[in-house]
Amino acid sequence: MKIFEAFRPRLIGLAGVALVVAGCGGSANDDLPLISATISVKNIAMGGECETIPVRMVPKALDEKANKYANARQMVVEVPTEGPTDENGAPMCNGTAETLPMHTGTWEFSAPLRSDTGRCERNIQADGDRNIIFIDAVEGCEGAPAESEPAAEEMMSEGTEGEAAETP
Repeated sequence: MKIFEAFRPRLIGLAGVALVVAGCGGSANDDLPLISATISVKNIAMGGECETIPVRMVPKALDEKANKYANARQMVVEVPTEGPTDENGAPMCNGTAETLPMHTGTWEFSAPLRSDTGRCERNIQADGDRNIIFIDAVEGCEGAPAESEPAAEEMMSEGTEGEAAETP
């Protein structure tokens, strides 16, 4: 009996370590990727100063499976901006930051910009578009509408050519 009493603290310690090691085994979701989104902000400078923009992310409809280390709760990422730079006569502040690892699914992103609060919802997936771009005075988080620029340039070049052809 005295032999077991002398080893009791060690046996209890070893049993505790064995339970911890057994509990630390991997889960079925460990092989799923840890994904983050890239948040870019382009905001109008106020008084020649740029500031840090807090971008809030709220989960809306999350997938069932994700890496166990993925964040599934509301979070905020601070996006520090630099500048201002002169972009078409407007003083703009630009910044980019990465989110914490995110659970896959639909998230709402919002950022307080000078003109209004930018908002959008995005389905965050490992193989999907994870670039969130907020531009002051542009709705959503897709950035500047890419389709309208080439169309506008084509219309202007067609109109210019047409006018030149009609004028003798």
